[in-house]
Amino acid sequence: YGQIFYSLSIGFAIMITFSSYLPKNSDITNNAFITGFSNSAFELLAGIGVFAALGFMASQTGQDVSDVVEGGIGLAFMVFPEIVSQMPASALFGFLFFISLVLAGLSSMVSINETYIAALQEKFNLSRRKSVLIGVSLASIVSVLYATQGGLVLLDTVDYFVNNYGVALVGLIEVVGIAWFARELNNLKSHADEVSDLKIGSWWQFSLRFITPLVLGYMMIQNLRTDMIHAYGDYPREFLFNFGWTIVIGAIALGAFITIKKWPNEN
Repeated sequence: YGQIFYSLSIGFAIMITFSSYLPKNSDITNNAFITGFSNSAFELLAGIGVFAALGFMASQTGQDVSDVVEGGIGLAFMVFPEIVSQMPASALFGFLFFISLVLAGLSSMVSINETYIAALQEKFNLSRRKSVLIGVSLASIVSVLYATQGGLVLLDTVDYFVNNYGVALVGLIEVVGIAWFARELNNLKSHADEVSDLKIGSWWQFSLRFITPLVLGYMMIQNLRTDMIHAYGDYPREFLFNFGWTIVIGAIALGAFITIKKWPNEN
C-alpha cells in the first residue's frame, strides 16, 4: 500500500485534481484501470532491474545482497551511480540515469504543485497567475531547508512521516468516511458504470468497505508501535517530533481548514 500511495499519488489530491480536468462523461473505470495497471507494470519491471543490479553489485564486492541494499536517497545517489560506473559507456548511461531522475522529480513537482495551486485558485477565488506565484514561492522557501547541511536528514524524516502517517491517514479517513459514514459507494459505482465500458464488480465495494480500511489501519498501528519503541533512523526524538509529527499534523490541519472554508459562490 505504501508504494501504491506514493507512485499513484493517492492521498495527495493529485488524482482528484487531474481527473477534474477530464471531460464530463470520460470513461472513469477504463482510465483508472490503464493508469493503475501501467503504473504497477513499470514498477514490477523496475523492481526486477533494481534487484538484478543489487545482486550484480553484491557479487562484485563479495558482500551479501542484504549488506548492499539501501533505500531512498542512498539507492538513487550512491548504489546506482556505483553500478552505472561499472557499465560499458558509463558516462552515457550515467547522463541518461540522472536526466531520468531530474525529469521524474520535475514531473512529480508539477503534479504536486498543481493540487494546492488549484485549491488556492478555486477556494480563495484567486487568479491562476497569483495562485502559482503564492504556491510556488512558498514551496521554494520551504525547499531551501533541504539544501542545508542537514537537509538530507530533514528530507528523510519528512518523507517518512508524511508517507507513513500523513498520506496513509488521509487515505484511511477518506475511505472510511465514504464507505461507512457518507455511504456513497453505491452512487459512485453507479456513476462509474454509467460512463464506462468496463463495469465495476461488487468486489470493489467489498474492498473499500473492509479490506482497505483493515490493511491501512493495521499498517498504521504497526508503524506507530515500531516508532514508539525505536526512533526512526536513530534520530533524536525531539527532532522527529519537531520535523516529523509536527509537519504531519500541520499539513492535515491545513487541509482541513481549506476543506471547511466555504466556496466563493456559496452563501
